[in-house]
Parts: sequence; structure tokens; C-alpha cells
Amino acid sequence: MKLDNKVAIITGSTSGIGLSIAEAYLQNGACVTICGTNTDKLERVKKELMNKYDEEKFLIIKADVSNTLDVVNLFQETINKFNHLDILVNNAGIAPRCSIEETSDEEFMKVLNINTVGAFKCTREAIKYMHDKGGSIINTSSFVSLYGSPYQTSYSASKAAVNGLTKASAKELGKYNIRVNAVAPGVVMTEMVKNDCNEDTINRLKAMTPLQRGATPEDLVGIYLYLASDDSAFTTGTIINIDGGLVM
Repeated sequence: MKLDNKVAIITGSTSGIGLSIAEAYLQNGACVTICGTNTDKLERVKKELMNKYDEEKFLIIKADVSNTLDVVNLFQETINKFNHLDILVNNAGIAPRCSIEETSDEEFMKVLNINTVGAFKCTREAIKYMHDKGGSIINTSSFVSLYGSPYQTSYSASKAAVNGLTKASAKELGKYNIRVNAVAPGVVMTEMVKNDCNEDTINRLKAMTPLQRGATPEDLVGIYLYLASDDSAFTTGTIINIDGGLVM
């Protein structure tokens, strides 16, 4: 299998894209740490996975990626159980909809602290465990990082910053054989999108997409598998659009 003997941390992995990635990695032989901030979701995911996989293959941790101590603990607990780290998927994120005029300083910074600063903190921590033998860091960006989105100024800004983080990290960490790439999905029919976007907005974006539909989380897992595996050994610094042709 593609990810035999590999260990992955996936942030924001109790639902949607993150959970689909986690299941794909488990199915392909990896050991996976799943984390999030919602206790109920963490318990539900643990029960679901225990019915499908050996409990020795996964770890469930409550962690807020914007909290440095939580991030340090997330990595240390992963090492304690699995002994090494090969893959980091920075997927945790929030996407509130609010006009610029009504967005407070605190609300804007909350989005950046989770979506961008959280990815930075996890990347910084991952280097400690990938420094000697390399690894793959995969950031979840978004089509809005290139396209922009009204009423999502903070989210668009945070994902544009993720692209910059990806490219700068790839250039700096290549000497350690640490590859850093980003996946920029289009409209993905996750719980977050359904909660944060009204039906008219979703339908408008689907109509703008050449494939004329939104993606499912499962539509994206192939590229996350590729970037995590040795198939992408010479791929770094890329922002890969998986958006049905929405941005081209």
C-alpha cells in the first residue's frame, strides 16, 4: 500500500475533508493522528474508526492549532505512540461569512490564528521530527486564495497567506528533504460550507464551475494521497487546484 509504515498527523480531521483524508491514509497503511477541538466529534470519530480499523493504527487527540502548548502536545503524543512522523496535513480551518464593515479585529485575527498561524505552528513543530529523514507537509488552501470571495475577507486573506507559507517553507526546508505543498479545493460540500454559505451562493459557485457541481470530500483524497506518498518525491512548492476548473 502507498503509505505503509508512514505516520501522519491531520489537523481538523473530525469531519469533512480531514476525516476523508484520515480514512484514505488508514486504508493505505498509514498510522494516523486525528485531532480537533469538538469533544463530541472526537468521540464519535473514535467509535466509528474502532469499528473499522485496529486501534493501534490511530490516535485521537483534542487540540487547538492556534494554541502553542496544544500543538507541542499533539506532536509529542504522536511520537510517543508511533515513534516517528512522516506526514503533516494542515487542514484545520474556519470560514465565517461577514462583511468587512462588520468584521471585528478579534474575529479577523481568530481566522488567521487558526487557518494560517496554526499551520505555521504545526509546520515549525513538524520540522523537529522530519529534520533527519525528510517528510511531506500538505496545507489545505482554497480557491479563494486566488479568486477572492465577498463576505469572506478574513478567510480569503488567511488562505492567500497559506500559499505564501507553503512556497517559503518549501524553499527553506527542501535541504532536509521536507516537501511542502498545498491543495486548493473549490466548492466542497462539507458541513462547514453548508453551514456558512446560503443555497444561492452554493448554486452560483456550482454554475461557475466547468464540471457544474460541487466536490465531495472523497473527490480530493487522491491528491492528498499522492502528496503524502513517495510518488510525489520530486514535488514541492506547488499549489494544486482541485476545483472542477473554477480557477484557471
